[in-house]
Amino acid sequence: MQNSITSDGDWLKRWSKHITCLALNNDLSSREVDVYTDKLVEQASIAELGQVVKDLINHIRMHK
Repeated sequence: MQNSITSDGDWLKRWSKHITCLALNNDLSSREVDVYTDKLVEQASIAELGQVVKDLINHIRMHK
């Protein structure tokens, strides 16, 4: 069972913004994406992961 690292979603917003910014600037290698994603999955609850997915999909949709 995974444990949430925090009770609020602020860290999710920071994580999503940070990863999105790095990706937009082409500053992420495939290996770095894997490391960031693995760390997130280890630390986040299912609800928090769902929020990250929603944030990233909305970002992609808005920047098409």
